[in-house]
Amino acid sequence: MNCNPFLKEDSSKYIFKSNDYIQVLSRLNYIKDIKGIALFYGEIGFGKTYAVRAFINSLNKDLYKIIYINATSEMTSFDFLKILTDNFFLNIGSCYRSDIYINIQEEIIRIVNKDKMKIIIVIDEAHLLSKDVFSILKVLYDFEMDSKDYVSLILVGYKDIKVELSKRIYESLNQRIIVKYEFKGFDRDEVKEYIASRLELANASKDIFLPDACNALYSCSRSSPRKLNTLVINALMLAFQMNKTIIDSEIVMLAKGEMDLK
Repeated sequence: MNCNPFLKEDSSKYIFKSNDYIQVLSRLNYIKDIKGIALFYGEIGFGKTYAVRAFINSLNKDLYKIIYINATSEMTSFDFLKILTDNFFLNIGSCYRSDIYINIQEEIIRIVNKDKMKIIIVIDEAHLLSKDVFSILKVLYDFEMDSKDYVSLILVGYKDIKVELSKRIYESLNQRIIVKYEFKGFDRDEVKEYIASRLELANASKDIFLPDACNALYSCSRSSPRKLNTLVINALMLAFQMNKTIIDSEIVMLAKGEMDLK
């Protein structure tokens, strides 16, 4: 192998078009054109951030104003507004919150109408957002005196976010979500296809992993691309240490044991 194609940085260069990726890409293209709110959710390590970042990186930065926010459980409503105002190059000084809303909305309208740019705001780890932050998301879509949507808002988070947003207090926000997609992860065939495609990138033999090893990788990774990458790397290292040129299910299970996967 002339590289390790299972590392995160190499995987991002050569996109594997899984079913999740294809489904999400079509929905992202839809939401960027019509604007509105999209929600993508699923288990940890299922490739949510990977897919959304690949889409964002493919956009022409002269045509799109992109704001990418990594949410944290400590993020306050002021923190969120500060991120927005910084990205819009607004000096809010000691403005009241209502004035900050107006300033943000006016700048959004200016960018769309005058600069002729589309605005896409991505909030990753959105399941960590507090009720206060969720409540002020209206600044991005609730424009008084105008029914037009100016922003494509993409929420990405753990699967619990769907349950949270179904609560009555978020009814207004939930009704505005026009695209929802749950990541399924790799199926059994995709695991085999993914491993073969990565090995091909490294100019390695596609027959390094026996069929029973691929089946074991599917079972142990539980459809998670992140877990799969780590398992494959550990299996390759173990095989090297054991002077093995072929990896079977026994080596995969040894790799699983070292990772303490459940």
